[in-house]
Amino acid sequence: MQEAAARLDGAAQELAGAAALQSIRRSLEEKAERLANNRFTIALFGAFSAGKSSFANALIGERVLPVSPNPTTAAINKIMPPDPEEGWPHGTAKVRMKTSERLASDIFYSLEVLGVDVNSMDKALAAIHKLAADQVPGKGKPHYAFLKAVEKGWAEMSPHLGQELRVTADEFGRYAADEAKSCFVELIELYYANPLTEQGVVLVDTPGADSINARHTGVAFDYIKNADAILFVTYYNHAFSHADKEFLLQLGRVKDSFELDKMFFIVNAADLASSAEELEGVVKHVETNLLQHGIRHPRIYPLSSYYALEGKIQEDRETVEQSGILRFEREFVRFTFAELTEMAVRAGDADIRRAADVLQRWMDSARADASERRRQAEALRAALAEAQKRLAAPDTDAEARELSKEIQELLYYVKQRTSYRFGDLFNTAFNPAVFRDDRRDSKTVMQSAWEDLRRMLSFDLNQEVLATTLRIENKINRMAGDASKNWSEAVRSAGIPSFEAPGFEPFKLKTPELNAMLEAADVQPKWLAGFFKNAKQFFEGDGKAELRRELEARLNAPMTRFADTQAAFLEEAYAEQLRSVMQELADRLRQALEEHGEGLLEALEMKIDLNELQAKHGKLLNFIG
Repeated sequence: MQEAAARLDGAAQELAGAAALQSIRRSLEEKAERLANNRFTIALFGAFSAGKSSFANALIGERVLPVSPNPTTAAINKIMPPDPEEGWPHGTAKVRMKTSERLASDIFYSLEVLGVDVNSMDKALAAIHKLAADQVPGKGKPHYAFLKAVEKGWAEMSPHLGQELRVTADEFGRYAADEAKSCFVELIELYYANPLTEQGVVLVDTPGADSINARHTGVAFDYIKNADAILFVTYYNHAFSHADKEFLLQLGRVKDSFELDKMFFIVNAADLASSAEELEGVVKHVETNLLQHGIRHPRIYPLSSYYALEGKIQEDRETVEQSGILRFEREFVRFTFAELTEMAVRAGDADIRRAADVLQRWMDSARADASERRRQAEALRAALAEAQKRLAAPDTDAEARELSKEIQELLYYVKQRTSYRFGDLFNTAFNPAVFRDDRRDSKTVMQSAWEDLRRMLSFDLNQEVLATTLRIENKINRMAGDASKNWSEAVRSAGIPSFEAPGFEPFKLKTPELNAMLEAADVQPKWLAGFFKNAKQFFEGDGKAELRRELEARLNAPMTRFADTQAAFLEEAYAEQLRSVMQELADRLRQALEEHGEGLLEALEMKIDLNELQAKHGKLLNFIG
């Protein structure tokens, strides 16, 4: 990578003296810098019990990440390359505390799940104090644990809300694993030197799909969208939880939106298999499960984090080999440092070729006789004026209409797909175990089950909408790429046949924040209670089936409203980004055209040294990989 960076940087330096090639020079310098200071972000996902932290430690080769005792309070932990120049040497950590607003939102949400409605922190803390474990149903236990951790750590941690703290590696463990501290933490960045971070890898251990923090869907989605690689860790022979399934569904929704398949699936604790046949059966089972969630041809790696870490610490090559981690590391390194780097290098080589082609045209122009050069220069000035006029006010109305139509279609299917899942989500919310575990009266339990269903439907709708944002962003970039080609063609047809647009690189677009709740005013506690006489009538008789039919009918209009509202929201958010992208693209093309025209005119007016150009041209060709 360093070699490729040096090559691109060398080519950029060759262009330093040519004013008319500065766009290409800047493009090469940016690519060289990205390669030299490359950061590969690896995002780890999986349930709390899957052993994500153990797997991360096995990759690092040291016990760096503590294993959190409580799944609900986990913050995001990032293992970063040290950055001593910025004041973050090896062994230091930056702890970003939640803001007061974010913590209050988390607390109110958890209390709401437990059936407690409050509107201030004083009331919330008083309500938490009154909570008793034996009054909390099974599904509420994680929320109870989170709230009690807040109560326990409130006096010490609340003064630090909204702050960034600097701590040592030893203290990092307490902020990451002590639930009375970690429930106040949003993000921890540990700067740590090891073979992984020395290669530019940033390892992100995300909260489990089953944690309190998992409700902040935008955070997980940002890592799915922007990480260079996604590693999903599951534990040997563990069934996928509801939260796991929801996350895998989201991976299935977005998988085809990425240029490269960047997903890897780890089956942890493979040493528990009693035979090769049993292990093969488990891997096959995981593969079948992934297929059911829309993930085809997954890369699955059975391994033992425990033996991988022990082997690395003891420097026992045989144990490391037997752990199964080496196969993963080999293939993963090939992906990150070959496939991803190759894309960047190819783009850089394209820039070098473009610069060499431009120099060749200048030399060809300079070699023409004097009268021909004068004629060409006159024609070029007229053509440049015409081409600049065409780029001055690009018409993007057609693209805006096309984008609006695409968003409307995508959001129509969002509602359709969530409707297909209604039955599964309904059965998860209204299941016999919930009614057995909850000691409250049946009217309260029915209302609680409905609120669970409403949250699950809202979560599913939001996930579907988030997945469509990737398709929308890909659409905008495709339209921008097409516009770049069309505008370049317009420049050429204006009388500058040698003009070639800079290589198109997709724009990084901002995903709008989504966390809307499905509103259904027609579903009232009294109406719900009317379907439940007793458990036998509800589960064995017609009560549950009747409620499902009636509820599905009542939710049709609210779900349509939800989709329409989100469509309007996305249209507004992305129409603005489309305008911005098209404007920036036109500005870049105008600058490239200006430089192109300037260079050609200098050649035609013999303001250049032909021998120097010839030497530069030869050197540039040598820089191509």
